[in-house]
Amino acid sequence: MPRFQLIQRVLMVLLGFVILYGVMVLLLRSVGLENAQQWIQRSGNWGPLIFIGLCAGSLILAPLSGSSLFIAGGAVFGKETGYVLSLVASILGCSINFWISRKLGRSVVSHLIGRGNLKELDKFTGRLKGNRGVFYLVLLMPLSQDIVSYAAGLTPISYSRFLVALILSGAVIIAAYVYLGTSLLEVFL
Repeated sequence: MPRFQLIQRVLMVLLGFVILYGVMVLLLRSVGLENAQQWIQRSGNWGPLIFIGLCAGSLILAPLSGSSLFIAGGAVFGKETGYVLSLVASILGCSINFWISRKLGRSVVSHLIGRGNLKELDKFTGRLKGNRGVFYLVLLMPLSQDIVSYAAGLTPISYSRFLVALILSGAVIIAAYVYLGTSLLEVFL
């Protein structure tokens, strides 16, 4: 990928993140953080289950981003509970991606992630071959959990190795989103 396209892509991702973050701030301001937290408490077990489903779904449908949901989860559930729920959702969503890719193959994956992301997928797949696959997964997972998990399913890497890499990298990525992102969100509320 030429340098200009890479910079353009990074800027678009940042712009998308800022827009999502702004919408989240506006929604939580209009509803009120306390009201959102009370609604979650009144929903019983459904609130966390719906949250996990939404986050996992955002990872399965690769163009969507679960990162803003992780931050919102930290705000409405509390940072510790939001972190655990987000990590569970990430493991669930990325595991589903792995198995979709492993069982249904490249053509189905191209429909889910978009044809434009297929070249990225091929780069990831090339790096995941060999004995260093888990190491590369841990390094690549922060870039795009959804695409990397689809890529891993197209390689001979075992699910158990993939899961180890996912948990190691996911624990750090999600901690950053939940703890840092939620703290920043609380400043704006």
